[in-house]
Amino acid sequence: MSSTAVYRARWVIPARGPILSDGAVACAGGRIVRVGRWADLEAHVGRAETVEHFADAAILPGLVNAHTHLTLSDMAGKFRPTTRFVSWIARLTARMAIRGRSAARRAAEEGARLSLAAGTTAGADLAYDPADAQGVVGGPARWTVFGELFRFGRAGLERLGRTVAALERLAAGGASVGLAPHAPYSAGVEVFVAARHEARKRGWPVSAHLHETVEELAFTERGEGPMVEWMRRLHLLPRDWRPAGLRPIPMLAEAGFFTGPVLVAHGNYLNEEDIRILAQSGSSVAYCPRSHAFFGHPGTATGRAVAGEAHPWRRLLEAGVNVCLGTDSLASSPSLSVLDEMRFLGSREGGAAPRLLLAMGTWRGARALGLEGETGDLAAGMQADLVVVGPVGETKDPLEAILGGEGRVGRVVVAGEGRARTRRAQTDVE
Repeated sequence: MSSTAVYRARWVIPARGPILSDGAVACAGGRIVRVGRWADLEAHVGRAETVEHFADAAILPGLVNAHTHLTLSDMAGKFRPTTRFVSWIARLTARMAIRGRSAARRAAEEGARLSLAAGTTAGADLAYDPADAQGVVGGPARWTVFGELFRFGRAGLERLGRTVAALERLAAGGASVGLAPHAPYSAGVEVFVAARHEARKRGWPVSAHLHETVEELAFTERGEGPMVEWMRRLHLLPRDWRPAGLRPIPMLAEAGFFTGPVLVAHGNYLNEEDIRILAQSGSSVAYCPRSHAFFGHPGTATGRAVAGEAHPWRRLLEAGVNVCLGTDSLASSPSLSVLDEMRFLGSREGGAAPRLLLAMGTWRGARALGLEGETGDLAAGMQADLVVVGPVGETKDPLEAILGGEGRVGRVVVAGEGRARTRRAQTDVE
């Protein structure tokens, strides 16, 4: 064996293979060359090769965060859980407006550092200004930076042009990039469609916040509610704007936005027509469980029970839609840990199989980012991205034990190179 590094542990847990006791992952040239039991690999390991043995831990695939906003990492602990989404986003945008560009860039770098420490080796970062993500793409993890698009009409199309230019500069340096019309209440349909066109020309992925709140649905269907009132107060709605009379996903599908896959953030409120469109377009949905709970969406609680259907992630999977996990930002989530999302979802959804939760936090996120086969699993030929979680004792099901709360991320390896664990950010609550 010509491997330069071998990682051995009490358990090796691939996302789509059998769990191995006393297993090992051998890596060379930044890729995995073999996964198996230590007894089978030991004879092929040379004296000059490095072997790291985690005797009381488990090795998992590198985690994939399919939706976050790293430039909001300085908002940690600034907001309490609420059911008033419009009030929250108004306060958030006010905070963003008064901070300097250097603060946003530092927040993005800190968010990338915290994400890596939590085991994230790939992810989708939605950036208000792609220039603020320079430190993110310069790190070891495989981030795809989506430039966010806002405004309606000419103003929105002009921003699209500036964002494309900024993303092309990042891409010239080797970064993975994409376009993200923010949401139907903050960007016009014409901006969504133009973004799809520009992305298709360059082979870029597309993402958007869709069906996140009931206020969003009221905006496009009836042109009423607090979202419309807020946008009018800001003078951001064109005078001739009228509601489409449709839910956001059918509205955008009719306009031609769903002619290809979309990485949909949230998807909290979906009916059968919405799900059919997502399935037919090959789209993915990034479910953010703790952010979902932060805003008290149906099936969760913010100090009281909330009636209604829980997030439709099971119905999406049954329909063939790829569902993955995101943390959202630290403005609405307590950490940037995908493992914490998996644990949270498992603790609140009875019967959520540990293997399914692991898939949602690994290869399903990689699929959403066009990285399936490259990362998100432990198999020969894939990138050597892995996470060591421990301590994990002797147990019949180590994955169930980990998702039940046993162990913490203690070692992160990206492309075969180890990264140290990083402290969590300090937070305060106003």
